[in-house]
Amino acid sequence: MAQYTTREITPEIGCEISGLDVRRLADPAILAEIKTLIGKHHMLCFKDQNLGAQELVDFTERFGEPDSHILRQYTHRDHPAVYVISNVEDRLANVNDVSLNWHTDLAFKTHPSAFVVLHAEKVPEVGADTCFASMQRVYKALTDEEKARLRGRLATYSYVRLHAKRTRIEPLTAPLSPQQLAESPDVYHPLLRRHPDTGEEILYLNLPDCMGIEGFAEDEALGMIKGLFDRITDPAHVYAHKWSVGDLVIWDNRTLLHSATWFDPERYQRRMLRTCVKGEKPMPSVPLQAAAE
Repeated sequence: MAQYTTREITPEIGCEISGLDVRRLADPAILAEIKTLIGKHHMLCFKDQNLGAQELVDFTERFGEPDSHILRQYTHRDHPAVYVISNVEDRLANVNDVSLNWHTDLAFKTHPSAFVVLHAEKVPEVGADTCFASMQRVYKALTDEEKARLRGRLATYSYVRLHAKRTRIEPLTAPLSPQQLAESPDVYHPLLRRHPDTGEEILYLNLPDCMGIEGFAEDEALGMIKGLFDRITDPAHVYAHKWSVGDLVIWDNRTLLHSATWFDPERYQRRMLRTCVKGEKPMPSVPLQAAAE
């Protein structure tokens, strides 16, 4: 391996990498090592990185095509693929919003994010951790009967529903524009899908923008999703990442849920740069069943 050190964070989530400038991922051999690590640990934290916005985009492109966020009022002024999470800009703060809820990013898109990247430029002394929880841990604990109940079922996701939950939009009452509505129709993803890198069957779901599951009444469907979310986010299995300036974290958005934690924006400053890698259309682990089945 290249000259850097790795430390497993928990048996289920995360590996810390020290002594590696991520610009060196231009070397195919090093990049292959890193991709093996993220396949094993689902989340990597590179310590002590000092990257500009373009260098962050360059890093992201090592893992696939960068994707953009629908809320363009928060994107970097010079780099539209970079989303700025901050309370130090000359615009409405983009902190302490729906990201405080457990979620997987961009489930409302036809091609949800494959990987998400966060780079810490300013971090509060207290709060603003990012918590991670493994959907695969719960998948492996499902009974055969539970898997059979989910297999072949499609869940419906709506960005319109998610947007309605936001409380800090600029302006606060701004509805989605016709262009944004056209870009965000409802989508349908299998609850059990095939991971494109490993071929494994994986559990994939998101509560904040879920409208229902085919073949189930809405209350029953959302109850199922919430029950699975509660199992995934069992505090005994959550890893809370305490940020340091220079941390660069990338995680597999298809296997992990994540959640921000609150901080006091009157006392502390926070500035994070976020990118994401456009994923594939989620494919069912088995041919889709008819609703009657």
